[in-house]
Amino acid sequence: MCLLDNREVRKGWQPLKDAVTGIFTKHGGKILSSRRWEERRLAYPIKGQNRGTYLLVYFSSDTQHLSAMRRELQFNESLLRYLLVDCEEVPQTAYEPEGDFDVNAIPADDAPPVIEETPAEAAAEGAAADSETAESTTEA
Repeated sequence: MCLLDNREVRKGWQPLKDAVTGIFTKHGGKILSSRRWEERRLAYPIKGQNRGTYLLVYFSSDTQHLSAMRRELQFNESLLRYLLVDCEEVPQTAYEPEGDFDVNAIPADDAPPVIEETPAEAAAEGAAADSETAESTTEA
């Protein structure tokens, strides 16, 4: 799993994806599947970023090449984080074609929350504002 910097994703998804998967193949790995998993808000900022795009890569490789892969992944500017884990079997969903997406679209979880007031709350707020206005005019 690779967490990619959204600034780099917006510059071009396919070249970035090819560059990251190229790290695995450069060190003797065979890519079984690589696809965009999701763009999400991060729990805490990483390198000044609050959002990141996840690239899920399934690959096979000799374990002797993992340290070289990790070293290159660690120094890649486009990656915020990465995690390599052993997987016994690649799920069938990993082989499904990657869906189209707009890299510049604003995700739903970034939209401001909609707060609906009940009529009673709106009336109470209006009354409080009226009393503040009345107090300020009597002081003047």
